[in-house]
Amino acid sequence: MSSKSKKKVRQKIEPRAPAAASKVPQSHPASAKPTAMISARLLLIAAMVMAGYLAWASLSNGPLAGCGPESGCDKVLQSRWAYWLGIPVSIPAFLTYAGLLAATFGISSGSAPARQQTRWTIIVTLAVLVIGAALWFVGLQAFVLKSFCPFCVTAHVSGLVASALLLYLVPIHVPSGKPRSPEAAIALTSALRNKFAFLGACGLAVLVTGQAFVTKQRHQVQKMAESASLTSPKNEPRKLSLHDGRFQLVVDDVPIIGSPHASNIMVSLFDYSCHICRDMHAHLVEVQQRFSNQLGIVSLPMPLDGKCNPHIRRTSTAHTNACEYAKLALAVWRANRDAFHQFDSWIFAPPQPAPVHEAKQYAASLVGSEELEAALTNSWVNGQLQTNVAIYAANSRSMTNSRMPQLIVGHAITAGAIERVDELYSLLAQQFGLKRTP
Repeated sequence: MSSKSKKKVRQKIEPRAPAAASKVPQSHPASAKPTAMISARLLLIAAMVMAGYLAWASLSNGPLAGCGPESGCDKVLQSRWAYWLGIPVSIPAFLTYAGLLAATFGISSGSAPARQQTRWTIIVTLAVLVIGAALWFVGLQAFVLKSFCPFCVTAHVSGLVASALLLYLVPIHVPSGKPRSPEAAIALTSALRNKFAFLGACGLAVLVTGQAFVTKQRHQVQKMAESASLTSPKNEPRKLSLHDGRFQLVVDDVPIIGSPHASNIMVSLFDYSCHICRDMHAHLVEVQQRFSNQLGIVSLPMPLDGKCNPHIRRTSTAHTNACEYAKLALAVWRANRDAFHQFDSWIFAPPQPAPVHEAKQYAASLVGSEELEAALTNSWVNGQLQTNVAIYAANSRSMTNSRMPQLIVGHAITAGAIERVDELYSLLAQQFGLKRTP
């Protein structure tokens, strides 16, 4: 047989290539599918671990590793954005990651096509929600809070990358007018994919709305077995007894907002370098002015600085000068009590405390340079500072919560920010019976 005849025979028996119109689901390289799926599952497990850890810490008020008071993660987790409809966002995040991970195990070739297709619609919905939520929360940390929680960011980034991989693997069917192949039976049409992607976007809208319009009380309140008792022995100064008498504060000898002879005395522990303490200071001034001689607020500077506070293992950059500010305030009180309120108002006025050298210059201008230096070297200043730190430690142990600021009001201890002054008025009404009149 001639070579030309052989060529014609081969052309007759060779199968024709399928027509371009016979389209099947959008495919990906076979080697990429198992690798991408395994990677997505591992990332979702990592996100679940982080979210679970955050949920446990939020529900138990337990400490997070490397997340001390006023650290980046502390600022994030104490913010209103750490909650959704009043519950920690880490809880719905954990459930979403778990649901997305579970859905990836229902798309194997051994499953019924209808079941596989249903699982892909779940994956599309949850993946879009996770990607949107990750962008939302990372954006909040970057542009609103300007602080980052490493555990949160790890969870968000892991979830985002896993979701992107899963969306890449979603099989998409392009209608061809011919009967669908077995492989095409599990694929989603573009319209169906977009429908469930929109459903995920709606879920994101619910998340954002729940955060924007529903806030949660950010401070913890706990009742003490013994109240902060105020005694006035005959011919002796008034004393405030705390923690079953472990601490005795002579009201006339400690800094106080209002009169030391006020009928009700509460205690405020704060740090001049703590942004939440600075925000709450205005509320304390307002309630004291409203109740006047009915309320006095003992003001105890309590630095979140390891240089003078042994309970702070690692000092945040924001608190590197906290000890100096506290000592200056106590020294001003010791040198001239009438000048303390002016110094206190001045240092609290700006969003951040002035540099230490400026604060010292201002303090000297109020009480005199020699008087300030004498007060700074007086043993009372360091003694009172250590008493303040010890009260903070006792409060933190009692509440298993070391957040600042802290208040002692009657039978109650609070830890964390009191954002709305109405919450403070409510606490005073409960503990002291002080009611705000119109």
